Amino acid sequence: MDASIKKTVRASDKDAQYDEKAKKLLGHKIILAYILVNTIEEFREMNPKEVVNYIEGEPYISVNRLSG
Repeated sequence: MDASIKKTVRASDKDAQYDEKAKKLLGHKIILAYILVNTIEEFREMNPKEVVNYIEGEPYISVNRLSG
């Protein structure tokens, strides 16, 4: 396999792993709550533990699928 193709495949694999780990991290309601408290005006004065109660349902985490 051409060296540049190998490098591209390795890089995309690392990106996919990073993406998957980031999605898993963001799937935790407490993490989402901290993001909301620090970015959305309506949540700024709230405790993140209280904000968790406003996040309905379970976060959906998509799965990367390789085509081929």
